[in-house]
Amino acid sequence: MLISSLLIYTLIWLGGYSVVRRESVVSTREISKRYGTITALNGLNIEIGRGVFGLIGPNGAGKTTLIHILLGLTKQDAGEGEVLGIDIVAGSDDIRKRTGVLHEKPSYPKTMTVEGYLDKVAKIYNSSESPQSILQKVGLSDAMSRQIGKLSAGMLQRLGIAQSLIGQPELVFLDEPTSNLDVVGRDELIQLIIGLHRELDTSFIISSHILSELERACHNVAFIRQGQIIEVGSVPEVIRKFSTSTFRIIASDCEGLLTQIAGIHGLVRPSVSGANTITFTIENKSIAEIQADIERAASAAKIKVYAVEPVQTLEEAFKVIMR
Repeated sequence: MLISSLLIYTLIWLGGYSVVRRESVVSTREISKRYGTITALNGLNIEIGRGVFGLIGPNGAGKTTLIHILLGLTKQDAGEGEVLGIDIVAGSDDIRKRTGVLHEKPSYPKTMTVEGYLDKVAKIYNSSESPQSILQKVGLSDAMSRQIGKLSAGMLQRLGIAQSLIGQPELVFLDEPTSNLDVVGRDELIQLIIGLHRELDTSFIISSHILSELERACHNVAFIRQGQIIEVGSVPEVIRKFSTSTFRIIASDCEGLLTQIAGIHGLVRPSVSGANTITFTIENKSIAEIQADIERAASAAKIKVYAVEPVQTLEEAFKVIMR
């Protein structure tokens, strides 16, 4: 069976190599890229060390463009950078041979079996690792004989990760790896990434909109807005820095309670954030004092307050950083 030219172009990302230990896996200096009148990247600077790293930003922030530039699919208009110590322009072929990638919308030959597909990929790149071994690592051993077109969405994502691991890459790029997966599928994929990093010492750079998953999987994250890095740090540091003053109220009538607490001194920007929750920040007053005021207001309006608690998550930090 012939593999399409598009598939072959995708597979060029999967070459074998000898692992070289480096502190930094990605480094860029003033990377810029425009598409007509649209500025995708605007003097972007970033240093990414080994581990699991998350790229966070709204649609159009430049995340996918950055990945494409780092891996030679797109050439930057200005600036320079290295991946695994290799220049992203002069050494783009070497970079594609020494890294793995799972694109946001990968394409596979639907009539091939999982094992047959990976076997063909391995032969193209003279990889010594057997497809069976890779499939075992990603939890697809039971699906080896299935046609790719009959795989579930979660299995297809696992297959994409299996493909990206051929050649034992030191670094793997995952662009929206959990898109179109249900809650269980997303959880299994994040657990898989965490496990692969621990087992193989493979570094991952993940672009995702699902911040709760990046919070679990990543050691460090960077926030991109309008083509620039606006914040970078370890996940605990970012959460501590940007969400320690954020709280939520869980109550029986949030719409009714919102009007009652609007004038409480020190309670800032209250808003209904869910069917049963109000989110707010505090200034110049302790949470104990504010909680007492909230409970008095709720009692007067005969509204039940179940909890007033801190919200220290990457999602809340994102809201503050992107404000």
